[in-house]
Amino acid sequence: MNKKLIQLALATVLISTVSTPTLALDTSFQKLLDRNHVAPDSISVVMRRVRDGKLLVNHNPRTPRNPASAMKLVTTAAALQLLGPQYHWKTEALVDGTVRNNTLDGNLILRGNGDPWLVIERLWLLAKKIQNRGITHINGDLVLDDTVFDQSKISNKTIDGKTRRTYNTPPNALLINFGATEINISANNSIVTTRINPPATTLKIKNNIQLSNDHCNTGGRRVTLDLEVESKKTVLTLGGSYPRNCGPRSLRYNLLPHDQYVYGVFKSLWQKMGGTLSGGWRYDKTPVGATVIADLDSVPLAEVIRYINKFSNNVMARNLLLSLHVSLSARPGTPARGRDAIDRWLNENSLHLSELQIDNGAGLSRIARISAEDLTTLLEGMTSMPWWPEFLGSLPTATVDGSLKNRFHNIAEPGRLRLKTGLLKNVRALAGYVIDRQGDIWVVAILHNSAQAHQSNGIKVQHQILELLFEDQPTSH
Repeated sequence: MNKKLIQLALATVLISTVSTPTLALDTSFQKLLDRNHVAPDSISVVMRRVRDGKLLVNHNPRTPRNPASAMKLVTTAAALQLLGPQYHWKTEALVDGTVRNNTLDGNLILRGNGDPWLVIERLWLLAKKIQNRGITHINGDLVLDDTVFDQSKISNKTIDGKTRRTYNTPPNALLINFGATEINISANNSIVTTRINPPATTLKIKNNIQLSNDHCNTGGRRVTLDLEVESKKTVLTLGGSYPRNCGPRSLRYNLLPHDQYVYGVFKSLWQKMGGTLSGGWRYDKTPVGATVIADLDSVPLAEVIRYINKFSNNVMARNLLLSLHVSLSARPGTPARGRDAIDRWLNENSLHLSELQIDNGAGLSRIARISAEDLTTLLEGMTSMPWWPEFLGSLPTATVDGSLKNRFHNIAEPGRLRLKTGLLKNVRALAGYVIDRQGDIWVVAILHNSAQAHQSNGIKVQHQILELLFEDQPTSH
């Protein structure tokens, strides 16, 4: 069965209208909050059956709260409808110069169009296309054209001051491999070894990690990072200690400035493919007269939103927000223009999300707000739209994949809970679809904002709330 038939079959199953029990569990919900010491005014919960609007829980439905990454539901839903599931971004390589005997005398230009998932394997495909056009040696610079987004309007301020954390990577129209560098560390009896992936010619590593006789399971792996960022290179000094024969460890960070990352990763890859690049790099708009010699279409939007929602990728969601306006206008993308595109789409589809306050589209924010009622309105509205199977398929499935792979066991069979998570300090959220034992779809939104919400008890509360939909109740007549 092909992909589209699978999606249609899934949608058919989900929109079953079999009779379902009447559930009257207001008392059970109040007891649930009491036994978990959850202040009633700190949480909003809406659980509504799609086929007839029946409410199981409707607690503080219109209170604006921080949804954390559950905000990605708004961004990805709008993108599916505005762009379509087969939408592609195109990254281009252009030459500004002449090509003779496998040599470019001039500059190579990489022009980004906002592809959120230009990972290293796909960059290799673009480089291979360039070489297939007869270019092996580049006697010039690498020009980075990221002007399809207005970078001056994009905030690089982080939510927690941790600029090296990959979840804080800022968006860019020429985003390569999420700007992330993986540091792989391992040891034996005589040496500690390190490996960087992807390698970059602009990143220099000093490995000063010392062997120790500590035990891995007692905090023996004490690795320190010291970073010196210069104009043309970055020096990373690794220090601390690592136990003998300890298993490998991987660390992922945003170590390099964007320009150093793109140039350094591309040049390293290019050299491994047998090429040379003699010049440096600079940001610039593509000059008139430059010639496209290769381009690479992204994976389709339907696949992009699966990565965004299942694994809660922040920079991909931010790139997506910026792309919404670009696809409809020649003006560069900005967060404000992306938000305007979402507002217009909501209004045109009579989806009145009165409490919505969206900033970067990823939910990585302290000012973003939405109500549980707004979220369930959006979710219910999506069930009647053409691309609902793609939207549904993008959500993490409890016990199966994504951010819910290890959550909500022993509630229902796999496939019945398809929900987007959200987590920040003092914030925990959950929103999506639940299929009850009778085959009915429920839209669910749980927004919990309190000093305890992000702790382990927050997941326990969500688990117990979801169980309410599966408690045995007498069948209605």
